[in-house]
Amino acid sequence: MEKKFTIRAVIYARVSTKEQADGKESIPDQIRICKKACIDHGWELVDEPYVDSVSGHLIEERLGFQKLMQDSKQYKFDLVVVKDFDRFARNKSLATQARDELKKNFIQTYSVTTPVEPRDPKQYDPTDDDLGIMVEGFSDTMSEIERNKIRRRMMMGREAVAKAGRIPNNVPYGYKIKRWLDDRGKVHREIEIDEDQAKIVQWIFNEYIQGKGKLQIAFELNQKQVKAPRVGYWTKQTIDYILENQTYTGKVLWGWRHALYSVNKMRKQREHKGIIEDGLHKPIILPEVFKLAQKEKNIRGTSTNGRAPMSRGLLTGIAKCIRCGSGVSYVTRHHKRKKKNPKWNDTTTHEYLCSGYKYRGICQRRVISADKLEDYILTQLRNLINNPTVRERLFFDRNLEITDNFKSDYAASARMLSSISQRRQRVKEAYEAGIDSLEVYAANTKRLNEEEKMYRAVTAEYDFKLQQLNERKQELEKFTKSLEDFNNLWDNSNFDERKHFLREILKEVRAGNGKVEIDFRF
Repeated sequence: MEKKFTIRAVIYARVSTKEQADGKESIPDQIRICKKACIDHGWELVDEPYVDSVSGHLIEERLGFQKLMQDSKQYKFDLVVVKDFDRFARNKSLATQARDELKKNFIQTYSVTTPVEPRDPKQYDPTDDDLGIMVEGFSDTMSEIERNKIRRRMMMGREAVAKAGRIPNNVPYGYKIKRWLDDRGKVHREIEIDEDQAKIVQWIFNEYIQGKGKLQIAFELNQKQVKAPRVGYWTKQTIDYILENQTYTGKVLWGWRHALYSVNKMRKQREHKGIIEDGLHKPIILPEVFKLAQKEKNIRGTSTNGRAPMSRGLLTGIAKCIRCGSGVSYVTRHHKRKKKNPKWNDTTTHEYLCSGYKYRGICQRRVISADKLEDYILTQLRNLINNPTVRERLFFDRNLEITDNFKSDYAASARMLSSISQRRQRVKEAYEAGIDSLEVYAANTKRLNEEEKMYRAVTAEYDFKLQQLNERKQELEKFTKSLEDFNNLWDNSNFDERKHFLREILKEVRAGNGKVEIDFRF
């Protein structure tokens, strides 16, 4: 080949462990192929190859690529030779971005598998290279398709594993993986319970159900120097993840979360559904205990996402300012009264302050004395317990039944639903026999669909109301049981148990301006 101009070339090679397993050329093979191309074309290799052995989408962690980009700004070479264009990145947008950065420095790229002959560096213009842009774009598109195929195959394999009842990814805290080789050299994987960690998981669920907050649980675990999963210390987020993980009940979950926050958020908005199957691994937590924890979380709501569980106020997270509706914070104030008058004694008061005033300046500072509000709430609870009228009302509510009219509507709807399929078949047969026209067939089908929708709405409402009533009965039974011997229960409870009891009974307390309003959970 006649040599018309001189090109200073460098080689870039990259491979990840996963790609090696998929049959991609190793780094030495890529370098050998690229060197041969340089020799065949008479290009001058001016530096050692730039090499990376990490995943293609982590550009910021690819030191070889970063060094290549830095040297390109110093005009140390004219051409970057790669085995495939996807060595820059498997992702189409990232590969294009990488080459665009090189073009800004008037650096050309050459792929051995999809070659486009480079131009004279002294005459090269990045904006006048239509053929190169077409070839690069086609190569990027094919690489993107291949990458998506690999990803789909991996996802299908993991979904199959999850549907078979096996955990396809890393196991959560409390479990461990046991691997061994059989006589044929095949690797087997089994999920076992880590007894020490499982005790911690059970302790977390029990403490949370009994009233402790996530921050408080994390604080106690750190104090006891219990080794945390992944990070060096326990956090609220770690406790939250454990409490929400159904894997501990013997279930296998797959496809419910995504590593990217934006993708995960969009999935939740579109109600994306993953896989939940009965697992082959042993449960650490009973399903009943897990349900209690989720119910406790719903009761606490967002009010306990902050430091309400660790507050020394019994009503923190429950009480609101009656003026602006903001939450309250519990404070202890020490009054140095002796400084004003030696005959006076120093006093300490406890108060609930409006967070609307504290953080937004929209209200008055003081809500009410904490001692007065808590005493008032306890008095109302005792009156509630000892009031025969209230007890009779609770008994009446516990035996509520659905009205006869609603029952008859449900029975009629259920009968009509059972006949819909037969009526739909008769309409179809009339059309196929030529008795009805297409317009009549469409109208009858539409009418049947509307009837089915209406009947299903009635039956669904009945089933939902029946479920609500059953749940209400269970709640009222639990409530009345918890009210028995209230004074003895209260006196023998610790602070956390008292807070938990009040959260079970009280939905919201509004106080301020000398008024107190109480909403109960029944």
